[in-house]
This record gives sequence, C-alpha cells and structure tokens, in this order.
Amino acid sequence: MNGFTFLRGALLAALATGLAACQTAGGTGSFSGAGVPVAVETLEGAPEGMSARVQQAVTTQASARNIEVVPPQSDPRFRLRGYLTAYANDDGTALTFVWDVFDSSRKRAQRVTTTTQTSRRAGEEPWAAISDADINNAAGKSMDGVAAFLAAARGNGAETAP
Repeated sequence: MNGFTFLRGALLAALATGLAACQTAGGTGSFSGAGVPVAVETLEGAPEGMSARVQQAVTTQASARNIEVVPPQSDPRFRLRGYLTAYANDDGTALTFVWDVFDSSRKRAQRVTTTTQTSRRAGEEPWAAISDADINNAAGKSMDGVAAFLAAARGNGAETAP
C-alpha cells in the first residue's frame, strides 16, 4: 500500500467518523442535508501538504449543513466522489470543487461544481496562493450545493433531484 492510498483511506475514515458524530441543527447554508445518508468515497486533487486541511474544511462545512456522512462500506443513499483543483487565471487564483453524486445503483445523479476566486497570485504554483480561509469558503460553497441536492432528493423521495 503506498503512502497516498493509506493517507486517503485514513482521511476518508476520519471524515466519515467526524461527520457522523456532528449532527447539529441549523447549518450555515440555505439547505440541510439531514436525513439522507451519503458516503464520501474520494476527494482528490489537493497537494499532499494540504490534503488534511481540505478534509477538515469539508468535514466542518458538511457538519454545519447537517449532511449525514456515513462510512463508504455502509448502505448510503448517495455516494460522493470529489475533485479539487487550484489554477491561475486573469483575476488571480481560483479554487474549484467538483462533487459527483452517485445514487444507490451507482449512476451519477448530480454534479456539483463551485469555484472560489482569490485575487492572490502564486506564480507557477497556484496552491501557494490558497489560504485556509479560501479552502473553508470553497468547501462551504461546495457543501451548499451538495446539501441543496440532498434536500431536493429528500423532499421528492426520488433518487435524483429535479
């Protein structure tokens, strides 16, 4: 087992455990994902030195939105696969989260994409321009999108949102 696989597994387990234990009322987003079990299968793209900070931000922001994260080996209604990228653009540096939401039959039910812009530039390495506040902001926006989808799915009882 390589170091990345071990780290990814450990971080996903910590994310699932932390979120399952942190169900509070009243998230910071407009929607609540409460009552719809989801498993975070992957979250890729952050450099090794930032992965733990990104995982912590996602954990905190999901918890604030009452997203019920369960272990991947359980029987969740939805599964999340996340991708994260930082890139330079004309306005500075952007941080984009993409979450693919898969239903219980493992068909993609929704794609949630959010981008957060910072005016800071970092030359050749865009991640150097990304602060913890940027990570938290981007994770919050991405979890708003996931929670909105989960609220719609919970409300209509269907596997996919309208």
